[in-house]
Amino acid sequence: MIPNAVASTGPYAGLWSHLKSMDHALERALRITNTGKLTELDKDRLQALIEFLQGSLPTPPDSSEEADDLFFRRQTTEPDYSGAIDLQQEVHNVHAFEEWSKPSRKSFEINVRRLIKAIEEVLGESTSNTLLPGMRQKEIPRTEFEVLRAILQSLLAETETALY
Repeated sequence: MIPNAVASTGPYAGLWSHLKSMDHALERALRITNTGKLTELDKDRLQALIEFLQGSLPTPPDSSEEADDLFFRRQTTEPDYSGAIDLQQEVHNVHAFEEWSKPSRKSFEINVRRLIKAIEEVLGESTSNTLLPGMRQKEIPRTEFEVLRAILQSLLAETETALY
């Protein structure tokens, strides 16, 4: 976003832009038939979504993953917005997430990890298919991506409200 526009719209403008870019990537992913048609921008935004979701999960205090995660976050150029939103509280207002997670009766953390895994599989599949173009490409996990999109759209609505 243009710095003057961010200044004039308030402190949530960066968060809104970040969420919106991930939402657009999910929208485009849902329009294609397989992982081989993802653009580099879409892959980048889906990776940002993974990081956003991972930031909302609790981590054990003595975890070596936490040290690696802190090192990674220092290297990234994107701000970390995961602390700005209590995702666990927010997803309880998202009907699609509740309907998707209800049959499994698993915890919030396990369900979010399932969503992360779906994105990681898509990103892994799209990378491997570019190396071997003749291989059959995997389909986009529509249910999980629709749930993710519903979560993002709910967060976008909350952020838009905070903007004004």
